[in-house]
Amino acid sequence: MSNQGTPSDGGQAGDDMFTAELNLGKTLALIHHVLPHIDEPDHAVRVQESLRRAVAFLEAAREAHALETGVMVGSGAHASVEAEIVAVIAAAIAVLLGRPFRLVSVNPLAVPAPHLNVWAVEGRTQIFMSHKVR
Repeated sequence: MSNQGTPSDGGQAGDDMFTAELNLGKTLALIHHVLPHIDEPDHAVRVQESLRRAVAFLEAAREAHALETGVMVGSGAHASVEAEIVAVIAAAIAVLLGRPFRLVSVNPLAVPAPHLNVWAVEGRTQIFMSHKVR
């Protein structure tokens, strides 16, 4: 990659290209350029530096995404829901609504599990099995 920019450069550029997408593109480009040399000891320093820069661009993309969408995913202090769960919830809402929406927050809910009495379950199973199926 010939441009030695920093994760903070960029901004909005062109047709709906947001900062998060630009930083993700830079991350992928760095990884693409360094992958052929990842096992070569002569290029170890360059590979490490490129991977550090890729991590910086990835973090900048995560922060830009949080600012653009209002959804904090990942290493936030109060983020206790995994990013994959947030993505699944957002996809389900998109399919259900069929229109643009904004996911404001996702909070885990602790569901109290009742004490399971195995003898009661066995008794119910025997009662149900004694009934005739029509």
